[in-house]
Amino acid sequence: MNTILTVALNTFKETIRNKVLYNILLVAAAALLLSLSFGDLSLFSRAQVMTDFGLATMSLTGLLMAIFIGVGLLGVEIATKTVYGVVGRPVSRDAFIVGKFCGLCATLLLNFILIAAVFFVAIRFLGVTVKAPVVYAVLLLAVEMALIVATSIFFSTFTTPTLAAIFTVGFYIAGHLNDLMNIGAEQQRNPVWRFILVSLNRLLPNLEHFNIRTRVVYDLAVPDLFVAQAAAYGILYTVLLLLLAMVVFSRKDL
Repeated sequence: MNTILTVALNTFKETIRNKVLYNILLVAAAALLLSLSFGDLSLFSRAQVMTDFGLATMSLTGLLMAIFIGVGLLGVEIATKTVYGVVGRPVSRDAFIVGKFCGLCATLLLNFILIAAVFFVAIRFLGVTVKAPVVYAVLLLAVEMALIVATSIFFSTFTTPTLAAIFTVGFYIAGHLNDLMNIGAEQQRNPVWRFILVSLNRLLPNLEHFNIRTRVVYDLAVPDLFVAQAAAYGILYTVLLLLLAMVVFSRKDL
């Protein structure tokens, strides 16, 4: 446990110093503040536009940060072989993976809190009360980003940083199109394509479980226990990806 905490702390310190992360935060904050004027160009109220655009911005920003800190740190360490100086008898490979994940998630969570704070302040500026569904939407986005971090770590264990970033983005897009894959499989006459779509539908997590933006924007009720079930769903997939990353990394010839 001490080893994991040490790796996590060092990872957190390393990522928090990177200037690119602050640039992403500044762009996200500027976009959120700029969206305050979008309501005048829309048929919807400014509060609805701000909420919709704000949650979408947080999702995209979280994705960029998750890929950047996940692939940009672990992937580069493996590619440049600087991981040699860390992994050894004092630090097991499993502890290294778990520690990296915890450190990266801590960095992501801190940045996510800052973006969420700007988002909540902007909503309050419009005179809108921050209701529970809005908080739930932000929490589910945080769970989704933790899953994306685990995904980027998994891909980084067996491929190059560039390919790991591409695969992670593809994983994110496919996860949000999971329902469409199921519909496409039902309508597909070609057995090969049907098998591929069904396999992807069952293999990939449905990331739309973490997207309740429509319900929040249109003030629709969130079903009881939905948030808890979606969070548990995301945590289970995150653990699965980390276990797969450990298996691959343990067999990697360093």
